[in-house]
Amino acid sequence: MTTKKSFFVLLGLFFITGGFLGFANGVGAETLKLQLSNVVTKVEAIPIENIEGTGVLPMVRDGVFVLENGELGSMKFIGTAYYVRGKGGSFSGYVEFIFGDGSTIVASIAGTFWGDPEGKLAGIQKGSGELINGSGRFKGIKGTSTLTGKLLKTIKGEIANKNYNEVILEYALSP
Repeated sequence: MTTKKSFFVLLGLFFITGGFLGFANGVGAETLKLQLSNVVTKVEAIPIENIEGTGVLPMVRDGVFVLENGELGSMKFIGTAYYVRGKGGSFSGYVEFIFGDGSTIVASIAGTFWGDPEGKLAGIQKGSGELINGSGRFKGIKGTSTLTGKLLKTIKGEIANKNYNEVILEYALSP
């Protein structure tokens, strides 16, 4: 009888301890999928001397995004792009996602862009980065980001391409 009682006590402790440890680990891996559109609001073209058709573009991009659940937010990218005219180039910088409740996620981002082989777009881009800071409901965030995007052809009066990107944020929150 004592053995049976001891077994049930140990079994109960096992489940209670397992339950607490499961909750103590914090939030498990989460995924946010964003559809994002942005425009260049500030840019300076700096040609690389003695290398025809190349340059560096420090820039700021501002835009909006929508999550799969319909939540809206805004974003700001601050970074640089390096290009070779007619061939593409690379970009890197930081992006801040600002959600409707005031929560934020800051990510580093780096990637490449190239001309659209079908000629329908100005270009295609891919990139990835790290989630490095968050506030509000994203305080303690760590994770990764990936993006695939399309660069629209510029129209008269525009200073740079508009972008459409699909972004995936995979993250966990530390307690």
